[in-house]
Amino acid sequence: MNRQSFIAGLVVAVLASNVFFSVAQAQEASATSDAEIAIQAAEEAVNQARVAIEKGKELIAQIPEDSPLMEDVAEVVQAASENWAVAVDSLKGSKESAAKIANASSEEISKDFALLSKVNAGVALSGAKVVQIALSYIEAIATNKTESLDIIRPALQDAMAASSQVQFNYDRVKNLITEKYSK
Repeated sequence: MNRQSFIAGLVVAVLASNVFFSVAQAQEASATSDAEIAIQAAEEAVNQARVAIEKGKELIAQIPEDSPLMEDVAEVVQAASENWAVAVDSLKGSKESAAKIANASSEEISKDFALLSKVNAGVALSGAKVVQIALSYIEAIATNKTESLDIIRPALQDAMAASSQVQFNYDRVKNLITEKYSK
């Protein structure tokens, strides 16, 4: 009877540990897949922004140098350039954080890496969207459809404000996580 109880207890312990291990793996897989989805969306937006940049170069060449809107073009190009750099760096950071999820020493650290990855991907996405809207602005000038600038200009300003807010949120999340582990 003792032997049967011992074996039954051993079987229950093994099954319980397998269930716990499976749950932990599922949570890790979920965190990884959430981060991967965010990265895929950001990669797509960054690739679209890359195409927009190439098209923008061609369009800028079509704008006369003496155009009264050349100063606007320079400002838009500057904003697009800054947001492009942020998008590329943030996508890289997102991928780096995602790569650390599976090797994290605890579930909590894994979740924090997943959060950093997702928020960083959001920064990349928002920066890439600014680049894409900037292309619309440049395209309107290059194709002499300046009547649409009154629509595109506020959209670009809104996108830049949103991108700035997303970057602020990322910094805040990063600081909170850093403080959490520096105590």
